[in-house]
Amino acid sequence: MNIEKKSINALRFLSIDQVNKASSGHPGAPMGAASIIYLLFKKIMNHNPNNPYFLNRDRFILSIGHASALLYSILHLSGYKFSINDLQNFRQLNSITPGHPERDLELGIEVTTGPLGQGFANGVGMAISEKMMSEKYDNLIDHHIYGIVGDGDLQEGISSESASLAGTLGLGKIIYIYDSNGISIDGSNELAFTENVAERFRSYNWHVIENVDGNSLDQLEASIAISKDEINKPSLIIANTIIGFGSPNKAGTENAHGEPLGSEETELTKNNLGWNYKEFEVPKDVYDHMEEISSKGDNLEIKWNLELKNYKNTNPDKYKDLLQVKNSKLPLDWDKEINNLIKETNEPEATRASSGLAINAISNSLDNLIGGSADLTGSTNTLIKNSENFSRKDPLGKNIKFGVREHGMGGVMNGISAYGSHRVFGGTFLVFSDYMRGSVRLSALSGLNSIWIFTHDSIGLGEDGPTHQPISQLMSLRSIPNLNVFRPADRRETILSWKYAILEKDKPSALIFSRQGLPDISTLSNLKIDSNTFSKGAYSVYKNTNDEPEIIFLSTGSELANTIQASKTFENDYSIRVVSMPCWELFDKQDKSYKENLLPKNTKHIISIEAGIGLGWQKYTQNNDSIISMETFGASAPGNKLIDYFGFSTDKIVERVKKIIRNK
Repeated sequence: MNIEKKSINALRFLSIDQVNKASSGHPGAPMGAASIIYLLFKKIMNHNPNNPYFLNRDRFILSIGHASALLYSILHLSGYKFSINDLQNFRQLNSITPGHPERDLELGIEVTTGPLGQGFANGVGMAISEKMMSEKYDNLIDHHIYGIVGDGDLQEGISSESASLAGTLGLGKIIYIYDSNGISIDGSNELAFTENVAERFRSYNWHVIENVDGNSLDQLEASIAISKDEINKPSLIIANTIIGFGSPNKAGTENAHGEPLGSEETELTKNNLGWNYKEFEVPKDVYDHMEEISSKGDNLEIKWNLELKNYKNTNPDKYKDLLQVKNSKLPLDWDKEINNLIKETNEPEATRASSGLAINAISNSLDNLIGGSADLTGSTNTLIKNSENFSRKDPLGKNIKFGVREHGMGGVMNGISAYGSHRVFGGTFLVFSDYMRGSVRLSALSGLNSIWIFTHDSIGLGEDGPTHQPISQLMSLRSIPNLNVFRPADRRETILSWKYAILEKDKPSALIFSRQGLPDISTLSNLKIDSNTFSKGAYSVYKNTNDEPEIIFLSTGSELANTIQASKTFENDYSIRVVSMPCWELFDKQDKSYKENLLPKNTKHIISIEAGIGLGWQKYTQNNDSIISMETFGASAPGNKLIDYFGFSTDKIVERVKKIIRNK
């Protein structure tokens, strides 16, 4: 057995051993795709295990995240920070080898994968970043995005969405190898997936190579070389593999997909493949062979650092800018222009319009701010006016036209965020956050700073009707851990929401904006709202006395102004306080003293007013009877009529509050 075959088998059996020891996992794909990942890490990719942060490294994405045991095995053999002990703790509590890969650049894992199709879309975002960086810094940044994708990946709609975008944009640095084993959990692809994948991707404007033997290093290497020469199209190499390769009784069947081989079948597989080593044993000659990866990586980085040094001498300004991007540092006074927008507005202003002003003010100071929308640029006010569209012809364009592809947009955005060179935002209507929830959730799980813009935030959008009016979506977003959700009530709160989103390094932000014009809260408030106040997430905006409040009104966004006006009806009879709560997550982080001073527990009535479902407000109101909410779908009519009809006009709020007071 030559050393290459021996190393590939080491990957197979390390994967088998991980799954067996955990009594959980997916051995089939690692056994079938071992040759592919060996070739990429050993021969093809430019990477450095001694410095996983090497800026000009090729990116690798295991989109078939259930094959994580294979990824951990190759990272171990390549010299990344995975020990045999780590592999032995596969799928165990607090291990660095979870059931599906979780983003950790220190370990060499670029993105979190598992939900199929996400990694595919992430790679498209990375390719956009690479193309922008390459163009901006005179080809100093020049690398590929490699990925292994599978049958399940290609069945997911997010892959179709992002593949179509990648072909349209001509992202030639993408090289995906399709692990085509014809098997999913339920059985053969004949059950549900019989399309011609090659023709499908050619129709997306991809370069496709078919019928490659997934166990032939020569065929794989030749296919990759051809794909690297195709600079104007992303590439898909269709590699025919056998799931559970080498297993006498499970190879080529769904039984190899998602369950351990077991001791008996493992021994049979060892005999079949000529593997005479113990569990988790790797022969020394394999380690010696794979050690070459680290020395190769060091040499690559030394060579590139010399290029970087020369670039510093020839392009000092660009070099300085590159270092700033590399270190994820904001320019000094980046917020100077946006701060100038914090001023009283005389006329009602939709917060989506305020957001548009913020985007352009930030863009003038922050050159690496990019973004777009899912074909709703004008409606979501997401156009960067001082730039063109990102395209084949203009790789420096800051406006990304994602098309009507909400989920694809989300996955691509996360890829851009994971790449780390740009701050990215993407906009659509709040109701369509459901279409991209998987990506929003993964941004939070991965600690990515993607900025999600959701406009048309309530029944106030009007005539489009209940299909477009969000009822549950706002609270649904608030339920996602590690996601800041901002629903500002006017321009001031909008600007401050944007500032917090930009400053956040390891957490995504969802910015929720109105379609309709809203008054400036400062014209209704008798309390000062500044950056420090806003940082609390919730704060008083109106009160009629300094005494302990008898009624506290809680509100956000579109409903805050009407809530303040309604509260004044009660100020002759009660001590009142109106609290704006633009960001629950910031408020929940405050100390106990602040929270109890703002919302004293002995308050007779704490009443929330928000035009969405009431679920969740109980933690602040302390009961279910003090929640003024929307528990039905909306209707088609002008927005102001709907606001009144469903009980959120000033007069209707007064009526509903009186009823609450009477009943308690």
